[in-house]
Amino acid sequence: MNSTSYKFYSILLLILVILTEIMMLLGISNTASILTSCLLFFCIILAYRFAVLPDIHRVEDQLKKLQQNANDYGVGTRLLIRRDLELSRANEKLRDVDELKSNFISIVAHQLRTPLSGIKWMLDMIINGEMGELNNDQKTFLMKSYESNNRMINLVNDMLSTDRIQSGKVHYGFTYLSIIDLLDSVLFEVSPAAVKKNITIELKSKFMGMPQAYVDPETMRAVIQNLLENAIKYTIVGGKIEVDVQNKRDHLEVSIKDNGIGIPEDEKAKLFSRFFRAANAIKFETDGSGLGLYITKAIVEANRGKIWFESEVGRGSTFYFTVPLGIINKTVNKSATTTT
Repeated sequence: MNSTSYKFYSILLLILVILTEIMMLLGISNTASILTSCLLFFCIILAYRFAVLPDIHRVEDQLKKLQQNANDYGVGTRLLIRRDLELSRANEKLRDVDELKSNFISIVAHQLRTPLSGIKWMLDMIINGEMGELNNDQKTFLMKSYESNNRMINLVNDMLSTDRIQSGKVHYGFTYLSIIDLLDSVLFEVSPAAVKKNITIELKSKFMGMPQAYVDPETMRAVIQNLLENAIKYTIVGGKIEVDVQNKRDHLEVSIKDNGIGIPEDEKAKLFSRFFRAANAIKFETDGSGLGLYITKAIVEANRGKIWFESEVGRGSTFYFTVPLGIINKTVNKSATTTT
C-alpha cells in the first residue's frame, strides 16, 4: 500500500468512527446503526484490499514466474535434445572419417610393405655377394640403401601398429611367463647395437626367485625392445644402461636407465604423444617416427600396467613400467606390434 492510499483510507475511516460516535451520543440509534454497519463493511473492504489482494497478486506473480520457468525449461530441453542429436550426427561423421582414414593407412602401409620387403631381400642378396663380388665403395653404398630401406619398413610397421591400436582391432593373448627370460632374449638381440657404440648394459639384480608375470609375450617383447633400443639410440658412445626388475607384491616393476641426452622439462608432457620427438632427440638422431613410445604406452596399459619416466637433460632418463602377476579379468585385444 502506498502512502497516499494509506492517508486517504485512514482519514475516511476516522470520519466514519467520529460520525458513529456523534450519532450514538445524540441518541440517533438508527443512523448510528447504519454508520456502524458502514464502518464494519468498510473495515472488511480494507482488510480485503490491503491483506488478501496483495497475497492473491503475489500468488499470481509466482504462478506467472513458474509458468515462464516451465516454458524456459521446455525450450532449454528442446535445445539440449537438438544439440545432442547434432553431436550424435557429428560423432557418426567423425567415426566414418576415422574409419576411412584407418582403411587408407592400412591399405597404403600394406601396399608399401610388400615392395619394401622385396627391395630388402634383393639388397641383402647383392651385399652378401650372391650376385657377384662387390668392391668396398659399392658395398658401402648398398649398405646405406639397405639401412634406409629398413627404416622405411619400420616406419610402415609403426603406422600399421598405431592404426590397429586406435581402431581397437588388436588382440592380446595373455599367459604366465618369465620377464627375466624375455629380457635376456631381447638383450641378446639389441647387444650388437650397444657394442657398436661401446655402451655397457648392466643388470642391477640377480633376479633370484622372481615370480612370473601375466602378460602377452609378443607385445611385451615389443615394449622391452623399444625401450632398450631408445636407451641405446640416445646414449652417447661409451655410455651405460642399467636394467632392473623389482617385485612389488601384485606386480613387477621394470626399469631401464641410461645416461644419455635426457628429455627437456617443457617437452616431458608430450613424450607419449603420437609423432612427437623432443627437439634434442631430433638433433641427436634424425631418424625416428615418433610413434614408438605412443605404441609402448598403449601396449603397457593394455597389459594392465603403468608406464612413466624420470629424466634430466644431459644426465639421462629412466623409464619404468609395471606388469601384473595375477590373471586379468578382462577381455582385450592382441596385435603383433613392431616399434622403432
